[in-house]
Amino acid sequence: MNSTYLFIATGITISILIGYSRYSIKKSRSKVEPHRPFPHQWRSLLMQHVAFYNRLNPLEKTRFENRVHVFLLNVQIVGIGTEITHLDRILIASGAIIPIFGFDSWHYSNLKVIEVHPDKFLIPNTQQYANGLVGWGKMEGKVKLSRKALVHGFYDNNDQKNVAIHEFVHILDMQDGSIDGKLELIMKEIDIKPWLQIIHTKMNAIHVGNSSIRDYGSTSHAEFLAVVSEFFFESPDKMKAEHPELYQKLDQFYNPKHPQKNLPKEQSKKESKDPREVKSALMN
Repeated sequence: MNSTYLFIATGITISILIGYSRYSIKKSRSKVEPHRPFPHQWRSLLMQHVAFYNRLNPLEKTRFENRVHVFLLNVQIVGIGTEITHLDRILIASGAIIPIFGFDSWHYSNLKVIEVHPDKFLIPNTQQYANGLVGWGKMEGKVKLSRKALVHGFYDNNDQKNVAIHEFVHILDMQDGSIDGKLELIMKEIDIKPWLQIIHTKMNAIHVGNSSIRDYGSTSHAEFLAVVSEFFFESPDKMKAEHPELYQKLDQFYNPKHPQKNLPKEQSKKESKDPREVKSALMN
């Protein structure tokens, strides 16, 4: 693969070299803010298709709508061989906002374009197909998604699969300069070691077939984080009942009491170490 095209892929398993990503989730002084009320049609789509939204109280729903609105005003969504619908926009924006909803007024400041393909698409310079990609190099600032996988992710809330949430969790994982399953800009130092212990224990349980976490969570630490995040946001009650310690940790990470204190103002300045090989994300 050409080294200028680096991806996290959903739909396949490939090895890639990761360089420093300048994706940043931070406050942006230049972001476009809504000047009109949230469209009623969009609210109806949220109510029909996004379980996370329906679990929120009225004030939280208003805040979620505003975050979705801001996202859609600041990120271009284009169809590749297909026309973009309002449902596409709402599902993509929801998948982006859900992982960062606990961090008030923060957004994907360097994300520019999201490409929507009808189904799995060919990864550039390979013969492999994916449901989702996050790009680096010449592809930095771009995410690719399969509409089929996108819609299915919000249609079935019991399969632990949501390609949009999965890909945006990978972007969140990038913020410390490496994709390693540790949200070091969110987790406190004292949280890292217990979190790694949980990963080790849960991945071993998956390996021996003694876990309700889907198999791909045992591929790597990065994929474990993305997979259990899908589980956490899609079926929180089920995770809380079956994996209480894991649920508690994820709840601490994604719903901090003081979110503005947990994300440094200048995240993009922390560079990664030497490039490393990681596995891409697989959605069976």
